[in-house]
Order: sequence, then C-alpha cells, then structure tokens
Amino acid sequence: MKLRSIGTTLAVTILAVATSRADFKYTQQSKVTGGTLVSVTKTLGVFSKNARQVTEPQLSTTMVHGNRLRTERPDGTVEIIDLDGKRFIHIDTAKKAYWVQTFEQFRQQVEQARERMKEEQAKAAAKHDNAQNVTMVPKFDVQATGQTTTVLNVPAKEMKMRMDMTFKSTDPQTEADLEKSNASTWMTADAWYGSIPGYEEVRQFYVKMAKELDWLPGSVGISNSQMTQASDEFRKNAIKMDGMPLVEYSSLGMSATGQGGQNAGAQGSSGQASTGQAPQQPDQGSQTSSSNNSPPTSAHDAITKGLGGLFGKKKQQQPSDSGSASGSSGTAGPPPPAPAPGSMMDMKIEVTSYSQDSLDASLFDVPTGYAEVQPPQGTSVH
Repeated sequence: MKLRSIGTTLAVTILAVATSRADFKYTQQSKVTGGTLVSVTKTLGVFSKNARQVTEPQLSTTMVHGNRLRTERPDGTVEIIDLDGKRFIHIDTAKKAYWVQTFEQFRQQVEQARERMKEEQAKAAAKHDNAQNVTMVPKFDVQATGQTTTVLNVPAKEMKMRMDMTFKSTDPQTEADLEKSNASTWMTADAWYGSIPGYEEVRQFYVKMAKELDWLPGSVGISNSQMTQASDEFRKNAIKMDGMPLVEYSSLGMSATGQGGQNAGAQGSSGQASTGQAPQQPDQGSQTSSSNNSPPTSAHDAITKGLGGLFGKKKQQQPSDSGSASGSSGTAGPPPPAPAPGSMMDMKIEVTSYSQDSLDASLFDVPTGYAEVQPPQGTSVH
C-alpha cells in the first residue's frame, strides 16, 4: 500500500512538472526606416522633438507568467493582461498610478469604435453619389522562401507575407470604377522565424486572448481607418505562423493602378516582383485566405508589438536580462528587402534578447503604493 501511495504521489508530481508553465520574457526593438511618413517627420523634426523621436529605435519588453502578460512600453507605461481576472491593468510608472478596464468594458469600447467608423463611412459615402455600399475585402498570402540564416545564434527560416485590402461595391458603376483604379491598402512583411524555447507560452496566451475577445493587442499609430482596418486584418492572419519572428521588415501603404507596393509582395528569394494586387497563390509553403476572424491555432506578435506605440514615445534604455539568450541586435542580421514603392511606413522589428528565467509574480499585479485613478480622457482602444 505504501509503495502504491508513493507511486501515485510520484506520478502526480511528474505530471505536475510536465504540465507546469515556464515563464518567458523577451525584448524587441522597432525602428521606422523609411516611407513617406519619414520624410514628413524629418521636416517636422526641425521644430518638434516628438517628431524626431518617431524615427528613433523603440524598445519594448514582454513577459508571460501563467495567464498574465506584462508589456513594458517605450514611454514608461505598463499594461498587464489578466485572463483569469478578465481585466486590463494600465500602469503609469512616472505618476505611480494605475487604472483597470474589464474585458466587458473593452468589448463595449470596441463596439462603439466600430459604430463610429460605420457612421464616418456612411457620411463619406453620402457626399458622393457613386460611393454606394463600398466595402474593403482582405486577401492574405504567406510564402516560405526556403532561405535560412542565423539570428541570435538560432537557425531561422524566411517567410514573406502580404495582405491587400481591396475595395468592392454592389453598385455596378462604382465597382467598374474601383476595378479600373485598382485601389488598395496593403501591408507586407519579410520575416525570419526561429524556434525559441519558451515562446510557446506567448503563443498560447494569445490563442486564449483571441478566443476570449476576438482581438489582439497592438494598433497602428495612424488615425486613417482604412490603414487601421488593414493592420487588424494582417495581425489576425499573421499570428497563425509557427515559430518566433526574430527579425522582420514590414511595410504599409496605399496604391492605385498597380503602382504601390509592387516590389513588396510575398515573393520568393528569386526576387520576382508582384503586381499592385495580391500575389498568385504559391505551389508550396503558402496559403491564401479571405477575411477569417475565427480563433487562431498559434500566435505571432511581431506586427502586434512592432507597429504599436511608435508616435510621441520616449526612448527606453536597454533592459538587462540575466540568463538571456546569447547574441545581440548588434549583429548585422539578414539584409532588408528592396524598398516598397508607395510605402507610407517601412519598419524593422528585431528581438534583442529573450529569457526563460523565473519571473517575480508581483510584476503581474498592481505595484504596492500605486494609486488607482480614472481612465485618462480620450483613451482609445489598445
């Protein structure tokens, strides 16, 4: 009986160890490298310090501990997502203050934002007699090029992604005009993915997050609703990639008559350029889908973290990671692709360090001595 009891205890212990979750932490740097917005900010930079900071490197750190995720942003603010408590905790370290938003409050905020967008689109359509029932239809393509390299001493494979948001209308004349202009909003990414121990914790967290809210953190710092919608659709598809994006070059823009983004499609290493439309479906290693809002089976947050929090942010010093991976962002890494004509914003996003060291549970709750305050006026969707 004692041996059976010992055996049962040992089996339970082994199972608990096997199913226990490891902590994971990584830091990444994002930098705007080109596009029409860079030209504008360089001009404004003569007069504005914030404008100059747009093109400076931005560091952010993400940590996962069980069902909680902490993001430290370049401006010194912190966001904690608590899946069990169904809440967001927003922390202002400079003011030693915090405020809480429940998932239900967030759902209401998202719905209100969608309604406002519909109203704006309806008002815009009312100003043009031929702008009847115009909608945006996403098309996403991803292709494995077969190219490999080493990033942070980790073998990485190249994946190229492209998403086009084309305009469609039920009005025959409007549809004919749209087809003639070939207008679209597009996003591309040339990313290098590697298998990193511990990153599965991040992926699983975002899978649960997407199922809970049909939403993922991060948003483009551009007020244009079309660009925001394009970014949202891109993220929903990009998170389905396997592995961790260690280095990514992304571009975002708008085009017409096949002019914009013609060299930025999801293409192989042969350098075959796409047209202004979405590329043809590759034979291997690629997939094309229409808009798909179903919960994903894996997660990819390079776009999520890379495109968010770019405008008017303060620089954050490089945090030190004990037990972090060898390698650093100081290495050359894979070369960037050719500039995309018509791009509004080009960006490089790279992981600078990662660690599986245990994290203090207190990092994932309200800091001691911080005062709770009301949400700031004009707070927008995350």
